[in-house]
Amino acid sequence: MIYFKPLVPISLIILHLQYVKKVSYFFLLAMLVILVTDVFTYIDFLEYYEFIALLIALFYACCIVSLRKYIARKDIVLKKLLSPPVVVSVLLISYLVYSITELVLPKIENSVGSIAIIVVSLVSFVGVCFFIYTADRFEKSVFLFIAACCTLFVDALLAVNELYYYTRVFTTLINIAEIAGLYFFTSFFIETKPLTTRSLDKEFF
Repeated sequence: MIYFKPLVPISLIILHLQYVKKVSYFFLLAMLVILVTDVFTYIDFLEYYEFIALLIALFYACCIVSLRKYIARKDIVLKKLLSPPVVVSVLLISYLVYSITELVLPKIENSVGSIAIIVVSLVSFVGVCFFIYTADRFEKSVFLFIAACCTLFVDALLAVNELYYYTRVFTTLINIAEIAGLYFFTSFFIETKPLTTRSLDKEFF
């Protein structure tokens, strides 16, 4: 995996450079960061945990910045933000984060700061993806929703697999979900475009 996984972000960088009209340098940086993160994860997760935590936070920060042009103040509609699906999603994500943190905390109780960094950056990234998805101003925004779900799954299962109970089945699922998440995240930049009134009419009528 140390030698294979780096090929994934490299391939996605090539796709981004080839098909995106305006290159996002923060996206490119995010792919390079996740490449390094994967290498250190498979070398020794526990030994390099604090460094990995910083890399993960940097990855999410770069992803968020790369999505900034898809966010507008006019999208902040209280009615949408407090809709039942959003509230339920927030509650489920909060419960997931709390449960996983409580489960693995005894293994890394001296690295509470690193856990906090990962949780804050993860929740921020997922929040941005869900916000763009619920705003529904761009085609293929569902790709961001899928990427966010894959991210939650990967981070939760990775913590359990590396710090609580290791199994190759989990490792396989983690890698499949991570590759899928990165692919859909990349595909959003390649395929998305603003929704027009005509396309909205076509979708709903």
